[in-house]
Amino acid sequence: MCDLLGLSFNIPVTAKISLNVFQQRGETNPDGWGVAFYHDKQVQVIKETQPAVDNKLFDFVEQYPQTQTLIAHVRRSTRGVRSYLNTHPFYRLLISEHHKREFAFAHNGTLVQEDKFTINRFIPIGETDSEHAFCFILESISGRGVEEWNNDSFQFVERILRDINDGQNTLNCIFSDGEYLFCYSDENDFNNGLRFVKQTHPFGTVELNTPDSQLGSINIQTMHEESAQAGYIISTRILTKELWTEFERGELIVFRNGDVVYPTNRV
Repeated sequence: MCDLLGLSFNIPVTAKISLNVFQQRGETNPDGWGVAFYHDKQVQVIKETQPAVDNKLFDFVEQYPQTQTLIAHVRRSTRGVRSYLNTHPFYRLLISEHHKREFAFAHNGTLVQEDKFTINRFIPIGETDSEHAFCFILESISGRGVEEWNNDSFQFVERILRDINDGQNTLNCIFSDGEYLFCYSDENDFNNGLRFVKQTHPFGTVELNTPDSQLGSINIQTMHEESAQAGYIISTRILTKELWTEFERGELIVFRNGDVVYPTNRV
């Protein structure tokens, strides 16, 4: 079963705050891993087809990025062979009248009815149903002419995700344009859906654990120490001993710079 991780903070942080536990999921998700993170809204993607666990490149990625927005994925393939092109996150450039935005996308689930989601402009380069869904989402955003994100455009994206998630299709996904982090939890609670936890200054240490064992603790690392520092961790798994908040089924939650901006009842 694939696993997802997203970070949204109001200051740059190192990915090490939760990837130590997340990396262990590579034991049961052996078909590749990937990380997408942003600097000045420009995406950088590092991924490979080897398991994440005991992976030297993965260890490097834990130390390398200083970013406010991050998406990570470990893969157990259900569609498409093990290959770089089929490894999440996927990324595309969306050019509109006033913006150039680099989107990154990772998915947990399976689409058995992908043919009903027509795409023309954005074409998958790999074989996965996940990349097809990503292309359809971008096609929909482009077709609507979304230039600025607001409640109406968030609601539009939520409807698109629920349409994809309809019937036998399963969909947990996290994607970003470098400023906003979109997190959607499956309407039938596939893979137990998504959950999030808030982190605030002073960060101190994060206790790392799995349901069966204690894995120690690490410090959240930042370049600055200011009282207003805060952010969210979003995941398919509970990664710490803190109290995590469950998504509603079929719910889209949008984060920006360490805050919830949609829906209004989550703000």
